[in-house]
Amino acid sequence: MTSAPNKSYSLDSLRRSWNNSFKGSSKTKGASEVWPYKGEMDSQSLFEEFVSSPLAGKANKSKSTSKSDPYRVELTVISSSNLASRDSNGLSDPYCKIKVGLQRARTKVCPKNLNPQWEEKFSFVVESLDETIRFKVMDYDRGFRDDLIGYYEMKLSFFPLDDFQTFTEELIDDSGTEDLGSIKFSIHISADLSHTPPPDVQEASMTGSPPLTPPQLKKLVRKPTAYDNIVNRFLGGDQKMDERETPRSTSPFHEKHLTGILSITLVEACNLRPMNKDGSSDPYCKFKLGHQKHKSKVLRRTLDPVWKERFEIRVYSDSSSILEISVYDYEEFGFSDNFIGSAEVDISEFEESKTYKRELDLEKNGGRMICIFNLSRIDESSTDSSCEISPDDLVNIRKTYAMSYNPLNYLTYKWEDVEDVGVLIVKIIKCIDLPEADTLIGSSDPFCFIEVENTRVRTPTLYKTQDPVWNKQFKFHIKDIHSTLNIRVFDEEKNKYNFLGCVKLPILEAHTIHRCLLKDRKLERVGFGEIFLETELIYNPLRAAIKTLLPAEENLLYEEPKFKRNLFMQNFKRVYSLATVVLSLGLWVQRIYNWENKAKSAIALLLYIIIVVSFELYMVPMFAAIVIIYEFLARWVGFKSFETWIMNADLQEQVSKEEEIEDGEDFSLTAKMKMVMGVCQTVQNSLDLVASYCERVKNVFNWTIPFLSFMAASVLISGTIILYFLPLRWLVLAWGINKLTVKLRNPEYEENQELLNFLCRLPSDIELNQMRVITKESSKRSTTQNKAIKSRWHK
Repeated sequence: MTSAPNKSYSLDSLRRSWNNSFKGSSKTKGASEVWPYKGEMDSQSLFEEFVSSPLAGKANKSKSTSKSDPYRVELTVISSSNLASRDSNGLSDPYCKIKVGLQRARTKVCPKNLNPQWEEKFSFVVESLDETIRFKVMDYDRGFRDDLIGYYEMKLSFFPLDDFQTFTEELIDDSGTEDLGSIKFSIHISADLSHTPPPDVQEASMTGSPPLTPPQLKKLVRKPTAYDNIVNRFLGGDQKMDERETPRSTSPFHEKHLTGILSITLVEACNLRPMNKDGSSDPYCKFKLGHQKHKSKVLRRTLDPVWKERFEIRVYSDSSSILEISVYDYEEFGFSDNFIGSAEVDISEFEESKTYKRELDLEKNGGRMICIFNLSRIDESSTDSSCEISPDDLVNIRKTYAMSYNPLNYLTYKWEDVEDVGVLIVKIIKCIDLPEADTLIGSSDPFCFIEVENTRVRTPTLYKTQDPVWNKQFKFHIKDIHSTLNIRVFDEEKNKYNFLGCVKLPILEAHTIHRCLLKDRKLERVGFGEIFLETELIYNPLRAAIKTLLPAEENLLYEEPKFKRNLFMQNFKRVYSLATVVLSLGLWVQRIYNWENKAKSAIALLLYIIIVVSFELYMVPMFAAIVIIYEFLARWVGFKSFETWIMNADLQEQVSKEEEIEDGEDFSLTAKMKMVMGVCQTVQNSLDLVASYCERVKNVFNWTIPFLSFMAASVLISGTIILYFLPLRWLVLAWGINKLTVKLRNPEYEENQELLNFLCRLPSDIELNQMRVITKESSKRSTTQNKAIKSRWHK
């Protein structure tokens, strides 16, 4: 008996080969089904029985007699359906590679598609029907190695001669993974090399097989291995064999039951293994969970990369629980990337709405990387609020964080408990009047991101609605009550998220039901739509007070903003407003000093004498507390605020006019450029003034001008002797009385700033360089030094 090959073939393939091999035989003429095996046997026994039968020997002999004659294989690759996703957007860029013997061909790439339609024809000439035809469906990645989606292969001898037929076969891979999709193709094998296929080859259909019962299917088909060719996918129940060609949903989001969203924050890595000749690497990171893959950006020439990127991976009911993390060194010019190290994380250990910061050691001393994981449980099959926190749980939470109200109980706690300040409960109720992200159908597919500190969770997506109702509740463990609650609403699409609106709330105000208008991405203007949410903050005040004095938690995704004209002007206005307050205070003091209002100046002189005479150190925090209490009363009772009280009325009017002009005038591009140039000139001159005075103070101590340095030393020595014998309180009192009464005693007195006048006599470093005398000898010496420096640089 002929031994079966290493690769096993499916029952349906053997059935088609048998029927097509003996079509037209005298013994089987007129019969629609010549398949002789009705009993139960596995595919291995079936193959041995098939090749050892007398009738099969005749068919094999009839094909082997023409083995030396060439054959033409006319092939049409029609389409693929329900392909597995290989890109981060849940889609693939598929194309098909065909190999017949040593001949190769490939189809075009269909970008962002899981159901590509190729309809491409190919022709091959083979010497024998023992050749194998192989289809490999690949995912195209620009600049990187293409990913295998699945393949299908079969001997040409198992296809009928001189007959067009269309086949739909399931794809497999070497790991035996199921649900990779299927490929549909038409094939015609002819011994006549001049034969051309008819134009209706794509309309041909495959001859259906008779249905088998589920017990027969389970016994005839075994699980595919790494070396299996094609095994038909048999479905349970009363389904028939030809139902396997029924297409599934083309949406990648509804093929399986979605149970959660895993949010991955890739922070950084350190001490990576060098892969380049200069002792560095060009690292990037890959995440893989089942068929889903994500890839980070490439950072050049570093062993301690800082990515600060965030990814999302969908978790399905039948998905693997092992997240594979790999780090590679990027290679240019088409070379394969170098493997640095990998690690694995079991996501089944993660609880909902909790943050897990993991420091992962890469294998083979590849280094260490830091990642943060958040898991959001999502049940898209139900609309009820199954995650509601019961009243008993709320009572237990309040008791947990109220235990340390008593200082005696708090002494029994560990210091690490200070990090657990409290719990924030957020319930996303609904949104109304959201904008239309899908303009063709006039609706959106909204969902929400909820972020607190470095924790991010999300709601399920509600499709085709502008008024979604979630009623989804989340619980966050708070480490700092001064953090903010960020809620962003997006429209979900297959390859991107469309921004709809956001809102940002301080956690300390999270104690009621909010109805907020959504803002734009910069949180500056009102957008479209409203959001309804209910929040409750349960925290321990003592822990919160202690945590306030400790360093705040770092925002791992924060990046410094780049230079922008609008941001620059905004920051300049902020500094200008603060400087206006200081200038107003100086003008108020100047009016007191000039005795414009003698009553106010007399009261100020009397208060100055009382404060200086009776001053004690405890008065400093007392005065600060008085200002804070006064501002509180001014806000809630209606007093005049301290800022308004000291600010000059004329200056207030000037500032208000400038704001009205800026709000009402639409500046042209030229006007905006002039404004930016004016601001830049002001900043430039201010920096020059500050740097010049700092350099002049430095030049006092390094004896740049000996006369001025000697004069400063004499004054400082005299001041030291005076302060040694006279109390500081009386010196300050005498100086203040003299300053406050000089205008009263001499109205024509002109104010003099002795210290600034002294510093103006000192040159800055730029002025010293300008005043430096250059002789011929020094010029030659500097030229020689420059030549020596250039020669060392070229070497």
